[in-house]
Amino acid sequence: MYKLTRQDAADKLNISTRSIDRYIKAWKLRSKKDWKVVYVNTDDIENLAGSGEYQQEVIVEKKVNNYSNTSYDNQEEVKTVAKADENVSGTLQTIYKDLKEEIQKKDQLIQNLAMRVWQAEEVAKNSVSLIDFKKSQYLLEESKEHLDKELSQLEKEKEKLAKELKYEKTSNILLIVFVVVLLAIAWTIWFMKI
Repeated sequence: MYKLTRQDAADKLNISTRSIDRYIKAWKLRSKKDWKVVYVNTDDIENLAGSGEYQQEVIVEKKVNNYSNTSYDNQEEVKTVAKADENVSGTLQTIYKDLKEEIQKKDQLIQNLAMRVWQAEEVAKNSVSLIDFKKSQYLLEESKEHLDKELSQLEKEKEKLAKELKYEKTSNILLIVFVVVLLAIAWTIWFMKI
């Protein structure tokens, strides 16, 4: 678990943060970087604190031995050590290449995932939230009910106007008939006078 920061680890071991950095570079401590903060593995700190190695150990670069000044008797031993060093360095180079390829693959995967997250965020920004959708559905239904009420009122007014129109037509017809009858009577009277 990576819970301790560099400063916390240094305080726990009573050493400087530069020493913690050296231990991280020498692979004595596992670390994880989260943005700008470096976290150190808690188990590694406890192991170092329990063993007490951190107080005595000084980390220096490994010097390459020069085997050319050795005597003839030690030449076979030197060749064996040199061969072992070559095998170790070859193995380390292979491990380094494998880890580098794996890191590149994971970086590519992280970039792909970041792109997908960005696309999902864009879709989410452009889409309507469920609350807004429900609200619009409610307003739509409410306006539909209001329109239905208005429509029923208009139908009632239409029926009322149709009855009034029918009454007016009937009264107009009766009025016309009455006027025609009066004219007929007036005309008859006028003809009788002549």
